[in-house]
Amino acid sequence: MKKKINRLNRGTLNSLIVSFTIILLLLLFFALSCETPDIVTGENIKTVDEGETEESQNKEPVATEKQEAEITLWDYLEPKGRLTLMEVIDSFMSENDHIRINVKHFRSQEELEDQFEAASLAGAGPEIILLNFDGTQRYVPANVAKEITSNTISAVDYSLFLDGLVEISEYNDRKYIIPFRSFDFLVFLYNKEFIEEPPENFEEIIEYCKKVNDPGQNIYGFLLNNNDADWVIPFIGAYGDWIVDYSSDSLTLANQATVKTMEFLDYIYNQEKILPSNLEYSEINELFKSGNVHMIIDNVNTVKEYIAAGIDVGVGKIPCPLQSNKNPTPLISGNGFIININCYGKELEAVNEFIKYMLTEEVQIEWTLSTDTFPVLKNIDENSKIRNDALILNSFQQAKLCRGKPYDKLIRVIRDAIRDNMKNVISGRMLPEDAALKIQEDALRLRSGDIVEENERAGAEDVGGTEETVEEGGTEEPVKEETE
Repeated sequence: MKKKINRLNRGTLNSLIVSFTIILLLLLFFALSCETPDIVTGENIKTVDEGETEESQNKEPVATEKQEAEITLWDYLEPKGRLTLMEVIDSFMSENDHIRINVKHFRSQEELEDQFEAASLAGAGPEIILLNFDGTQRYVPANVAKEITSNTISAVDYSLFLDGLVEISEYNDRKYIIPFRSFDFLVFLYNKEFIEEPPENFEEIIEYCKKVNDPGQNIYGFLLNNNDADWVIPFIGAYGDWIVDYSSDSLTLANQATVKTMEFLDYIYNQEKILPSNLEYSEINELFKSGNVHMIIDNVNTVKEYIAAGIDVGVGKIPCPLQSNKNPTPLISGNGFIININCYGKELEAVNEFIKYMLTEEVQIEWTLSTDTFPVLKNIDENSKIRNDALILNSFQQAKLCRGKPYDKLIRVIRDAIRDNMKNVISGRMLPEDAALKIQEDALRLRSGDIVEENERAGAEDVGGTEETVEEGGTEEPVKEETE
């Protein structure tokens, strides 16, 4: 009997233990159920997505937090540009208080280039520099310029830039400079006292010259500066070819477009004889100021000079040459941003934000109104501030047709070769087709360094030397070596 009771007690005890364990598990389950939201039901899914707590609403996500950054910019702008740059940077920093920009101005590009290369090679230097497009020719081989890709500067879309500047933004088919401003290109100028609307082609110019030319009184309908190749190069583009292959820097002067350009010069000087061939640029400049010449081609920066002289000047695209329905394509220059190869991390992010800001329409237009330079965004002429200024609008229409000016050493040999041979065509001493071949040959020789022999040949023929002459027309960049 006693044994039976013990067995009963043990059974009861075991039952109690099991029951107590089950109760504990149930309590634990319900406790966990109260603390953990049921994300399966539609109601609680809505709570997770929309029912954020006050704390989560007030707290900025970590991914969007802006890091403090300090970057340095070097430039060699002329005084107007420096003043505008500082004003724009102040505006940028007021809108982006997490970024600080330090600026250092240089008196010349050479000084800037020397110091930047030395600093970058030492692993230092500014994060960003602003200089002309020739900078890539020095910095890329020296391995101090960062390649511009979507991974480095996501704010840049080269399809938005002037085509002529995009052509000279590359080195070995890779981009290293971001266009910022355009300048230094030729436009067609006319005196509104005599010309209501600019002619569309040279057929119209020839007819007009026949009516008004009076050489005895120094009165001409149109004059062309034939002492500078930059005034002739655009016509090669109008005839459907060009002077250089940008991707390889190969000279491409021996083409039918060059032949047609030489034929065009021969026609207007030797057959129609509507233009004198012995006038210097300075003489043409003064004749236009005096009202004796009604139409010329000149650098866009001379417009203000003619206005100051009292000329009611109009600006247009250079008219199509004979037997062409395409407008000429002058050379165009500009400046842009190059990024130090040592720039990474938050500094690179700050550079990205700064460049994005500098390429906004607001900044591009402000710079246009404050300096003697033009925008780089090819569709900016849709903006009302541009459309309401006829001189800027019409000048920019020509800029959109321009081709990029090759780097300095290359354009020098092209200019020299064209200048010497076109003078032979104008003087009647060389046929146009022969001149085109000779231009290519001379350019190749000049490029290879055979300059002494070229100078001796030019001196013997008395058609000018091959050394670069100072261009009175102002076709160099409008950057001056002046301090603030």
